[in-house]
Amino acid sequence: MSDTKKKKKRIVPPEELVHFSWGGRTQEWEEEADQVMHTLQDQLEDQETKEEIKKKIEYGKQKQYW
Repeated sequence: MSDTKKKKKRIVPPEELVHFSWGGRTQEWEEEADQVMHTLQDQLEDQETKEEIKKKIEYGKQKQYW
């Protein structure tokens, strides 16, 4: 068995998610999909530890050579 620790997941209830409406225009669907994506992204960010956030910040500060 592995010794890795699993993070406890925070599950967003379906009532809190934006629901896609039937009909409408493509622009409205894009906006709704964008809201769902942001909700899920916030959920993932809430699960990150301080060490992971610190590593990402340090990586972002590194000078990139293309």
